Amino acid sequence: MGINNRIDMPYDELEVGQVFRTGGRTITEADVVNYCALTGNWIEIHSNKHYAEQTRFGKRLVQGSLTYSIMTGLIQFGPSIQANYGIDNLRYLKPVAIDDTIYVTAEVTAKKEKDGKYGVTTFLMKALNQDGYVVQRSEWSLLMLRRREDLEALLAASLPTEKQPEKK
Repeated sequence: MGINNRIDMPYDELEVGQVFRTGGRTITEADVVNYCALTGNWIEIHSNKHYAEQTRFGKRLVQGSLTYSIMTGLIQFGPSIQANYGIDNLRYLKPVAIDDTIYVTAEVTAKKEKDGKYGVTTFLMKALNQDGYVVQRSEWSLLMLRRREDLEALLAASLPTEKQPEKK
């Protein structure tokens, strides 16, 4: 399976069972420190090397919520996404350490029509580490435009066109 990380089609063009896959991304020390500063999550397993070395893990770990945030960035969604409907059954299955590399798969597992213009698509999201173990899993539901013509109309209405300066 190759890399296919861009979900830029509307709801009606997605099929249950369709799988998207990303390339890898290494989670760095800078990622963890910046996330600590951004969120105020300075829990010692993430921020204190000496403390972390005394734990069952023996080293600092990446925040599960940071791993999830990176997952949602590795899978790239186009403008057919209208809203985040929520995350269900999020599980942290294995620890992620600084300098681990994660890869993401997103499988369409359910589709539910909302009305004539929108549908909710649910993706089974998995993060695999460099050794192929699933480290995180969840079900992510997104409200999406259903039809390509609605997507194209939205883009036509929202993208500016170049205008010439007014002559005085």
